[in-house]
Amino acid sequence: MKISQARLGFLMTLASLSLIACASETEVLVSTTAEEISTSTTTAATDVAESSTIVSTEPSLSATLGAPITDYDDPVDIAVRNNETTQSYIAERAGKIYELASDGAKGTEVLDISDLTIAQGEQGLLGLAFAPDGSGAYVNYTNLAGDTVIASFLIDDDGTFDQASQNIITTIKQPYPNHNGGDIMVDADGALYIFMGDGGFANDPERYSLDITSPLGKIWKITPTDGQWNSGEAWAVGLRNPWRAALDPVTNDLWIADVGQDRWEEINVIPFDQVQGVSFGWSAREGTHEFNADQQALHETFTAVEPVYEYEHIDNNCSISGGVVYRGSQVPVTGTWYIFSDYCTGKVQALCVDDQRKNCGVIDLGTVERSVGIVADAQGEMWVLSQNGLIVPIVAG
Repeated sequence: MKISQARLGFLMTLASLSLIACASETEVLVSTTAEEISTSTTTAATDVAESSTIVSTEPSLSATLGAPITDYDDPVDIAVRNNETTQSYIAERAGKIYELASDGAKGTEVLDISDLTIAQGEQGLLGLAFAPDGSGAYVNYTNLAGDTVIASFLIDDDGTFDQASQNIITTIKQPYPNHNGGDIMVDADGALYIFMGDGGFANDPERYSLDITSPLGKIWKITPTDGQWNSGEAWAVGLRNPWRAALDPVTNDLWIADVGQDRWEEINVIPFDQVQGVSFGWSAREGTHEFNADQQALHETFTAVEPVYEYEHIDNNCSISGGVVYRGSQVPVTGTWYIFSDYCTGKVQALCVDDQRKNCGVIDLGTVERSVGIVADAQGEMWVLSQNGLIVPIVAG
């Protein structure tokens, strides 16, 4: 089933530092400047990464970071609405959503739910998506009790969201304030895919991630039937704190950047039509490395997905921020390149993968302090979002 392009999305002492689910108890984001592609990734590259193959057409990406747009307050997500026209929207963690111009300018405010959420730690308004026909919007936010809320809004003719129309589809109890995930995707039939963290604190203390009866640590699918939403089901398991997830509009591959615990950050890629029933490994594994031994047998009951790339907590790396495949028209590109960053270093990087979804190198594009994600707009162009209140375009370089 092909997903609609409408969404192409710890303790309290760390609350003021980062909304990204912690990889250790100290997480932050990264980026750098374009250089020649290297077939070696980092000294911490995984066995999977080291087994990269040479592609027949030399991959290349000539990109760098453009001038920042500074008129934002903690931007966390961009989503695209396909209606009579195609329009980008940007969400701020405090609870506001605005139209987004192609040049990055902030447009009309279309929703304000700042009275329903609090932007602290890893909480707040975290995700935005649109119905396939553009008639409605879906948001993922933590409520005043800290629990995850998935809600829908109708959209008025002028493009603003009808706040009175809010329909709470589901509320998911969060046992701790961190690891809330936040992304939403919508397929062509209107089903929702919610990317949930493991419930928080550290080390998967309640062992939720591989427990199919819990929505935590999952891709949780919620399906509409005759105008009613079901209670949801575990579509895939074994996630720690997916930040972010994205669908490649060309290959229909699903990409997930999953924040690690103490040592390893990971990137996963899998065809969307193969996602149901897989385990991404947590907390039996952190990346490709054994973690909670008591979860290993349960992990092996699912189809395992190994990361296409992982990197270690060295040189101040601490927390991955996904991440989309570049499919725009403004940057010269050959091959498939996934753009991501790390919150602590601010380094923005591009990962090359070949036709077999094998790692074929990583390049640096620049640095954005406190980067919390890279997201594509309606034109397929990419923006690095920063908690410092700015968005930075990825441009030809």
